[in-house]
Amino acid sequence: MLAPIYTNCPEKTFATFGFKPKKDNFFTIPKRKPLTIAEKVSIGAGTLIGTALPIIQFCRKQKVPVTKLKYREKEMILLSTGSITGGVLGGISSDRKVEPKYKIHEGITQFFNAVIPTLLINPILKTCEKIKPLNNNKAKALLLLGGIFGGMAAGAEISNKINGTTTPATKRKVKIIDAIANIDVISGALVMAKFPLIGKLGLEKFLPLFYMWTGYESGKMR
Repeated sequence: MLAPIYTNCPEKTFATFGFKPKKDNFFTIPKRKPLTIAEKVSIGAGTLIGTALPIIQFCRKQKVPVTKLKYREKEMILLSTGSITGGVLGGISSDRKVEPKYKIHEGITQFFNAVIPTLLINPILKTCEKIKPLNNNKAKALLLLGGIFGGMAAGAEISNKINGTTTPATKRKVKIIDAIANIDVISGALVMAKFPLIGKLGLEKFLPLFYMWTGYESGKMR
């Protein structure tokens, strides 16, 4: 597959090879139109509903208000699933000009990108507690970060196989920006690790917002 040629390339370069485009956009790749307000509202509403439903269930089970919820692996996985599913369904229902498979593929990618690292959090923390040199905040933070990156790589491999994106041109690879986007899992890991600073900041209260952001981004995919 040839790399795309963008508009910032000098026209003389093409003339050298005998290319004489008849249209101004001959060598350009058309940009996708931005989402309309209605589409954004639909994706946002889907994400909100998908995130709110499991939270309501958590509150009933723990018998506490949403601001005092305790999050473990189960809660984090259900939040991921709900927000991503809601965002994808909201995107599909509003953005009918785009094939649903692109949003579904993105939802699958984001799901495994969140779930696999989440499943590694508790084993890493338990290992640190059993090994004295690792039973400190610095070691826990480093191992959690490594576990999250490793889990993301494993999640990417699984989602690529499910989505059929296994060729070099289509394969989804993990990048630094993906880790930054995975703020929901990182925040959840810090909460589960019970670092003193995290407790003072009350990060648990903001976890639903982080998961909603992930769901919304999944629904935006085109």
